[in-house]
Amino acid sequence: MNRPIRIVAAATAIVFFTSSFDIFLSIDLGPNLRIAQVASLIVIAAALLKHRMGLFMEMPLAASYLLAWCAIQLAFVPVAEFWQKSLAYCVWLALDIALAFAMVNLFAGSFAELQSLLKCYLASYVFVAVFGIFQFALPVAGGPALLVEQWWLPGRVPRVNGFSYEPSYYATYLIMGLVCLGSLRRSGVIEYRARKWAFAYFLLIVAIVLCSSRLGIAFALLELAIQPLRRLWRIVRSPRLVLAFRVSGWKILIATACICTMYLAAGKAVAWIGDDPDTLRILVSGTGLMGTASHSVDEREDHLQDTLQAIADHPWMGSSLGGVTESIAGYMGKRPQNFEETKLFEGQSVFAEVVAASGVPGSIPFFCFLAIYLAAPVRLARTATPLQAAWLRALVVALVFEWAILQFNQNILRLYLWVHIAVLATVYAAVRRQYGEPGESVPLVAGYDSPNLLA
Repeated sequence: MNRPIRIVAAATAIVFFTSSFDIFLSIDLGPNLRIAQVASLIVIAAALLKHRMGLFMEMPLAASYLLAWCAIQLAFVPVAEFWQKSLAYCVWLALDIALAFAMVNLFAGSFAELQSLLKCYLASYVFVAVFGIFQFALPVAGGPALLVEQWWLPGRVPRVNGFSYEPSYYATYLIMGLVCLGSLRRSGVIEYRARKWAFAYFLLIVAIVLCSSRLGIAFALLELAIQPLRRLWRIVRSPRLVLAFRVSGWKILIATACICTMYLAAGKAVAWIGDDPDTLRILVSGTGLMGTASHSVDEREDHLQDTLQAIADHPWMGSSLGGVTESIAGYMGKRPQNFEETKLFEGQSVFAEVVAASGVPGSIPFFCFLAIYLAAPVRLARTATPLQAAWLRALVVALVFEWAILQFNQNILRLYLWVHIAVLATVYAAVRRQYGEPGESVPLVAGYDSPNLLA
């Protein structure tokens, strides 16, 4: 591997490992400039250089819809009074789309050669999870607090946020890695059922629990419930499977131990609630349960209502992604004049944010892109090898979880969401080159014999 290829590979790894960085290695220029965005410029430049060497740019999956949606956002920039934020958001969106173009054209030459990149992608989630665990353990053990933003007990018990703004952002990032790895393990691929990946899966769960994001924990429990629900569904569809279940001594012991553990844990939890209700109130604070304040739930409901009101007031004309905050602020009698002020009025539910930013007609390209990204890889997986199918389905399931959790927090321009979309587009392109339908044409294709840069 020569030096230019090493630089591009290193830049891609930096994008993976730092895509969740909000409060570390970022520069406040009004809008924040993150190290992952700088590294992505290197990847994009490499793809453009490869294109200028005589190859055509291959269009990623559903790229035409994304480009159309980006153009709509750009057209609505003048609508906002504080247009600088709208323009910055358009630049971010264009950069995210360009990253997908770059990764497809650099790394989709062969699925076999793509394996090292995919393992690096999974490892990036484990790295951030391990950092979060240390972030929790150090203050508890009397050590320093590393980038801690929130505390359960000030100076003693932190709420883990990793490199993100807050715990909920941290959980929103990690849930993609957890679901992706869990899906790979459930698919039966031997490599991802090895002990090291089982331990990585465990670390991701621990990190999500320690961040204490109630929403993150709920989605993690949903991920853990997939396998039991699948087995239950098989039994419902074919009750004869119960007769094929082999009873053995170790299975009886494990089942007995699990039941006893659950019984003892439930008893301890009930006793703890009775003896120390104040601690439980801390855990449910912000939800309105047990007489606590409901500010967390109320704030999200208010922002969602304001976002929906912006759609109702202007259903045919959007305000651009950066202008949604200005619309919400207007309902409160505020007129934000800088990036810091606009952060107080972020929208709620990324799908509602898309419609408010684009208008109902302008949001159609986005939802077409969304539908294609969920359907096309699953369809392609039917003709792919088991490993390829496992990766396609794992990335799609992780994307479904991410879209779902983003309905409750943040906005659509989270960098790690678009990095995941770029990875899915790259895997899809690599598999499609091998299993594409005869005579199937691809717009602006780079030539299916073009080499993978990692090779």
